[in-house]
Amino acid sequence: MKRLVTILMVLVMLFAIVGGASAQKEKGKKLGFVNAGPDDYYAQFGKTLVAVAKSYGMVVTEVNSDYKPEKELANVQDLIAKGVDAIAVITAGAAGSATTIKAANDAKVPIFFIAGKPDLLPGTDLTGHVTDNFVIMGYKIGQWVVKNYPKAKAVNIPGFLGQGPAEGELVGFQLAFTEAKKGEVKLLKSAEWQATLAVPITEDLIASGTEFDVVFAANEETARGVIQVFEEQGIKGKIIVSNNGKEDAWAWMKEGKMAATVPNPPSLNADLCVQQIVRHLNGQKFEKYLQITPFDVLTKANLDKAIPWDTATYMYGREKKLFAWDLAGYEKQYVANKKMFADFDAKVVEYLKTH
Repeated sequence: MKRLVTILMVLVMLFAIVGGASAQKEKGKKLGFVNAGPDDYYAQFGKTLVAVAKSYGMVVTEVNSDYKPEKELANVQDLIAKGVDAIAVITAGAAGSATTIKAANDAKVPIFFIAGKPDLLPGTDLTGHVTDNFVIMGYKIGQWVVKNYPKAKAVNIPGFLGQGPAEGELVGFQLAFTEAKKGEVKLLKSAEWQATLAVPITEDLIASGTEFDVVFAANEETARGVIQVFEEQGIKGKIIVSNNGKEDAWAWMKEGKMAATVPNPPSLNADLCVQQIVRHLNGQKFEKYLQITPFDVLTKANLDKAIPWDTATYMYGREKKLFAWDLAGYEKQYVANKKMFADFDAKVVEYLKTH
């Protein structure tokens, strides 16, 4: 009997060793990360993706496409030639990424996308995709504006058009105004997610004499440019809303410079993408096309719920379990909300038929 117990204990230890090894096939793997462009939001993706991948024992090579689809393709081809085990991409252009995906598929290299959903050629597919629903993000902040400022006239400074997220935000924002019968939101030039480009757009808006109460700045770098011009020109009483929810916005909301934002922390997106890659490398199932539901509109009243952008702060909070970051939890949330996403997509399709 004693000998049988000893044998069973040895077998348990062996299974534990084998199981541990099979559950850690990601260790030592090489990842390629193709960033979309030189934007603060995208830069934060890279920082956190590298940090999370490192925590799993992986090494990341990061390259940048400078918003050029042809450079994105060249970057992916270069990473394939270098023998990476998986590639993560933020699209430089939804249509252009179709050839990027085909190149990875042909080389049998797993390819994952974050944020904007790329187009697919027949017979090709992604290995995984993590994204916020940018239409819902625009819709949520639009609903917040029409609820809190029902008589407001709004203008929209969109992000980089052609990627998908910018179009999603502006459609969602306008949809909220249309449903509330609040008229058309004036669409201004794209600031391409950048504060420096938002400055002359805001200056032109003021100089034009256009009546407005609310500026929907597509992201918080755009909001930074708007705030700068308002402060320089002494503009008072205007409402600035945005999407992103990063730490700068927390301070602006406390100071009354910005009213509200819908959070989509790149830190969380990057983390979930890495977890998808880990699952894939270990032969484990995962939700291939994962959408994140924004928990709420972020204002100065609920900043305690905000997920950090800053990588060091995020990794500390992750370790201490100060917020939800585990892929399984977000997969469960996504599955529970699938009908809501489908219903909303149908609503958007109907809206676009007449706009």
